[in-house]
Amino acid sequence: MTTSFALKRTHVRRTLDWSGTSEEFGEITVCTATGLAPRDGAGVRVQGSAIPTALLTGFSLFEAAPRLTAAELWLAGAEVPLRRNRWAVSRRQRALRLTYGEISYRCTAASRKEYTVTRPGLSVTVTESGFRRRRRRLLVLIDGPAEPADISLAVLFSRVNRSQLTWGGALRAELSTAFFFWAESPA
Repeated sequence: MTTSFALKRTHVRRTLDWSGTSEEFGEITVCTATGLAPRDGAGVRVQGSAIPTALLTGFSLFEAAPRLTAAELWLAGAEVPLRRNRWAVSRRQRALRLTYGEISYRCTAASRKEYTVTRPGLSVTVTESGFRRRRRRLLVLIDGPAEPADISLAVLFSRVNRSQLTWGGALRAELSTAFFFWAESPA
Protein backbone atom coordinates (compact mmCIF):
# COMPACT_ATOMS: atom_id res chain seq x y z
CA MET A 1 0.00 0.00 0.00
CA THR A 2 1.43 3.36 -1.04
CA THR A 3 0.00 6.68 0.09
CA SER A 4 1.30 10.23 0.13
CA PHE A 5 0.51 13.70 1.42
CA ALA A 6 2.14 17.13 1.22
CA LEU A 7 2.97 19.78 3.81
CA LYS A 8 3.30 23.49 2.97
CA ARG A 9 5.67 26.08 4.40
CA THR A 10 4.07 28.46 6.88
CA HIS A 11 5.49 31.64 8.39
CA VAL A 12 5.04 31.91 12.15
CA ARG A 13 7.04 34.40 14.24
CA ARG A 14 9.75 34.81 11.59
CA THR A 15 10.36 31.06 11.32
CA LEU A 16 9.56 28.74 8.43
CA ASP A 17 7.57 25.73 9.51
CA TRP A 18 5.59 22.96 7.77
CA SER A 19 1.87 22.27 8.12
CA GLY A 20 -0.71 20.27 6.24
CA THR A 21 -3.36 17.59 6.38
CA SER A 22 -3.17 13.88 5.71
CA GLU A 23 -6.30 11.81 5.05
CA GLU A 24 -5.15 9.08 7.43
CA PHE A 25 -3.35 11.10 10.11
CA GLY A 26 -5.23 14.43 10.16
CA GLU A 27 -3.61 17.81 10.75
CA ILE A 28 0.21 17.72 11.04
CA THR A 29 2.48 20.62 12.06
CA VAL A 30 6.29 20.66 12.18
CA CYS A 31 7.54 23.76 13.99
CA THR A 32 10.52 25.25 15.77
CA ALA A 33 10.24 24.41 19.46
CA THR A 34 9.99 27.53 21.60
CA GLY A 35 10.46 27.91 25.32
CA LEU A 36 13.59 25.76 25.53
CA ALA A 37 16.29 26.61 28.06
CA PRO A 38 19.45 28.09 26.48
CA ARG A 39 21.44 24.98 27.42
CA ASP A 40 19.00 22.85 25.39
CA GLY A 41 19.96 24.60 22.13
CA ALA A 42 17.59 24.49 19.17
CA GLY A 43 14.56 22.26 18.91
CA VAL A 44 11.90 20.93 16.56
CA ARG A 45 8.40 19.80 17.54
CA VAL A 46 5.86 17.71 15.59
CA GLN A 47 2.22 17.91 16.61
CA GLY A 48 -0.94 16.56 15.09
CA SER A 49 -4.52 15.56 15.67
CA ALA A 50 -3.87 11.82 15.24
CA ILE A 51 -0.10 11.49 15.73
CA PRO A 52 1.96 11.55 18.94
CA THR A 53 3.96 14.68 19.74
CA ALA A 54 7.69 14.41 19.02
CA LEU A 55 10.43 16.78 20.20
CA LEU A 56 14.08 16.82 19.14
CA THR A 57 16.61 19.14 20.77
CA GLY A 58 20.21 19.54 19.72
CA PHE A 59 23.19 21.81 19.31
CA SER A 60 23.05 24.50 16.60
CA LEU A 61 25.69 27.00 15.51
CA PHE A 62 24.20 29.26 12.87
CA GLU A 63 20.59 28.26 12.26
CA ALA A 64 17.36 27.35 14.04
CA ALA A 65 17.59 23.72 12.88
CA PRO A 66 19.30 21.49 15.46
CA ARG A 67 22.19 19.24 14.47
CA LEU A 68 22.32 15.55 15.24
CA THR A 69 25.38 16.07 17.45
CA ALA A 70 24.30 15.38 21.05
CA ALA A 71 20.64 15.45 19.99
CA GLU A 72 17.90 14.12 22.25
CA LEU A 73 14.56 12.85 20.95
CA TRP A 74 11.29 12.29 22.79
CA LEU A 75 8.22 10.67 21.24
CA ALA A 76 4.94 10.64 23.19
CA GLY A 77 6.89 11.49 26.36
CA ALA A 78 9.34 8.58 26.03
CA GLU A 79 13.00 9.15 25.22
CA VAL A 80 14.14 7.58 21.94
CA PRO A 81 17.86 6.69 21.83
CA LEU A 82 19.75 7.91 18.74
CA ARG A 83 22.86 6.19 17.36
CA ARG A 84 25.01 6.84 14.31
CA ASN A 85 28.47 5.91 13.12
CA ARG A 86 30.05 9.26 12.32
CA TRP A 87 33.22 7.64 10.95
CA ALA A 88 31.42 5.45 8.40
CA VAL A 89 31.92 6.04 4.69
CA SER A 90 28.86 4.46 3.06
CA ARG A 91 25.40 6.05 3.21
CA ARG A 92 23.87 2.96 4.82
CA GLN A 93 26.51 2.88 7.56
CA ARG A 94 26.12 6.63 8.24
CA ALA A 95 22.36 6.26 8.78
CA LEU A 96 20.82 7.42 12.04
CA ARG A 97 19.42 4.52 14.06
CA LEU A 98 16.47 4.98 16.43
CA THR A 99 14.70 2.56 18.74
CA TYR A 100 11.17 3.35 19.91
CA GLY A 101 9.70 0.60 22.07
CA GLU A 102 10.57 -2.65 20.32
CA ILE A 103 10.75 -1.09 16.85
CA SER A 104 14.07 -0.14 15.21
CA TYR A 105 14.12 2.71 12.69
CA ARG A 106 16.80 3.93 10.31
CA CYS A 107 16.98 7.47 8.85
CA THR A 108 19.09 7.63 5.68
CA ALA A 109 19.83 10.85 3.77
CA ALA A 110 19.63 10.47 0.00
CA SER A 111 20.53 14.12 -0.65
CA ARG A 112 20.26 17.52 0.95
CA LYS A 113 16.52 17.64 0.23
CA GLU A 114 15.53 13.97 0.48
CA TYR A 115 15.70 11.34 3.19
CA THR A 116 14.07 8.02 4.05
CA VAL A 117 12.91 6.65 7.40
CA THR A 118 12.56 2.86 7.37
CA ARG A 119 11.54 0.08 9.70
CA PRO A 120 10.74 -3.56 8.88
CA GLY A 121 7.79 -3.49 6.46
CA LEU A 122 7.67 0.30 6.02
CA SER A 123 9.52 3.00 4.11
CA VAL A 124 8.67 6.71 4.41
CA THR A 125 10.44 8.96 1.90
CA VAL A 126 10.34 12.71 2.53
CA THR A 127 11.29 15.11 -0.27
CA GLU A 128 11.48 18.90 -0.17
CA SER A 129 10.62 20.54 -3.47
CA GLY A 130 10.43 24.07 -4.82
CA PHE A 131 12.96 26.86 -5.16
CA ARG A 132 11.10 29.84 -3.79
CA ARG A 133 10.00 29.99 -0.19
CA ARG A 134 6.32 30.38 -1.01
CA ARG A 135 6.25 27.37 -3.28
CA ARG A 136 8.19 24.93 -1.15
CA ARG A 137 6.44 21.68 -0.38
CA LEU A 138 7.30 18.64 1.67
CA LEU A 139 6.12 15.49 -0.09
CA VAL A 140 5.75 12.46 2.20
CA LEU A 141 5.54 9.12 0.37
CA ILE A 142 4.54 6.15 2.54
CA ASP A 143 5.23 2.63 1.28
CA GLY A 144 3.68 0.09 3.65
CA PRO A 145 1.28 0.14 6.62
CA ALA A 146 2.19 3.18 8.73
CA GLU A 147 1.52 3.82 12.41
CA PRO A 148 1.08 7.37 13.77
CA ALA A 149 4.50 7.18 15.49
CA ASP A 150 6.12 6.39 12.12
CA ILE A 151 4.75 9.60 10.62
CA SER A 152 5.84 11.69 13.63
CA LEU A 153 9.40 10.43 13.32
CA ALA A 154 9.48 10.79 9.53
CA VAL A 155 8.32 14.41 9.31
CA LEU A 156 10.34 15.47 12.37
CA PHE A 157 13.63 15.26 10.49
CA SER A 158 12.43 17.79 7.88
CA ARG A 159 13.47 20.63 10.24
CA VAL A 160 16.67 18.96 11.49
CA ASN A 161 20.12 19.57 10.01
CA ARG A 162 20.70 16.14 8.44
CA SER A 163 23.96 17.08 6.71
CA GLN A 164 25.94 14.80 9.03
CA LEU A 165 24.22 11.78 7.49
CA THR A 166 26.07 12.32 4.20
CA TRP A 167 29.84 12.11 3.91
CA GLY A 168 30.28 15.51 2.27
CA GLY A 169 27.87 17.17 4.67
CA ALA A 170 29.70 15.68 7.64
CA LEU A 171 32.98 17.06 6.34
CA ARG A 172 31.46 20.54 5.93
CA ALA A 173 29.91 20.36 9.41
CA GLU A 174 33.22 19.40 11.04
CA LEU A 175 35.08 22.19 9.23
CA SER A 176 32.49 24.82 10.14
CA THR A 177 32.56 23.73 13.79
CA ALA A 178 36.36 23.85 13.89
CA PHE A 179 36.49 27.32 12.31
CA PHE A 180 33.71 28.57 14.61
CA PHE A 181 35.60 27.54 17.75
CA TRP A 182 38.89 28.83 16.31
CA ALA A 183 37.32 32.24 15.61
CA GLU A 184 35.73 32.39 19.07
CA SER A 185 38.90 31.43 20.96
CA PRO A 186 40.69 34.27 22.76
CA ALA A 187 43.78 35.57 21.00
